[in-house]
Amino acid sequence: MPAMTPDLSVIVPAYNEEAMIVDTLTGLQTYLSGRAESCEIIVVDDGSQDKTVALIQDWQSRNKTELRVLVNQQNMGKGFSIRRGVFESRGKYIIFTDADQPYDLNAIEEFLKALQSGSDLAIGSRVLPGSEVKGVPTLRFAAGQIFSWLVQGILFSGLPDTQCGFKSFKSAAAREIFKRLTISGFGFDVELLYVARKLKYEIKPIAVQMIHYRRDSRVRLFGDSFEMFANLFTVRWNDWRGKYK
Repeated sequence: MPAMTPDLSVIVPAYNEEAMIVDTLTGLQTYLSGRAESCEIIVVDDGSQDKTVALIQDWQSRNKTELRVLVNQQNMGKGFSIRRGVFESRGKYIIFTDADQPYDLNAIEEFLKALQSGSDLAIGSRVLPGSEVKGVPTLRFAAGQIFSWLVQGILFSGLPDTQCGFKSFKSAAAREIFKRLTISGFGFDVELLYVARKLKYEIKPIAVQMIHYRRDSRVRLFGDSFEMFANLFTVRWNDWRGKYK
């Protein structure tokens, strides 16, 4: 008998997350078990070199939560991993969140309300009234602000927080967007929002509570920031060549 199609798919990209992945899965299980929707969790391991996959499998053996683990044979990037998760998902709605789960999960309620009310995407924003950010170092905060200004100057305005790692989609919209994406690294968020606007999808920013900040951030302040800056021009070039039609 085929498995029941879940209402909600939650995608978690993970790379060397042995210190946090069990707490993240337990937190997701606790939150999702209290909801009326049927849910699945998809963890996409991005070629971890630590015990991440073993810990996930051990957790899975001890819990009844609908969980699937996809393993990239080598490190491919966050964008690649989420894209893989989207096309493996079965839910009517799709959410992705970071493996250290820095955001209060109660935002999921607002995401689903927005999607059920007609929005195609509901995306976390750390700059809206009612949002909260804790513990972000001054230099990283400044870098984020500068990147936001660059996005608005080079690509599009109206979405001042493109990089929040907490986003949701109607499944059909996610598939149309992600099949057009070309960026596999951290710059994929900007590309997905650019494509969503190109396809005239309705995007609803939702205030989120950032409840903690990891000191060992996977985003390298200088190397990844430069690559993400270059990605802005990649998106422009791709659009000029008609890749997003």
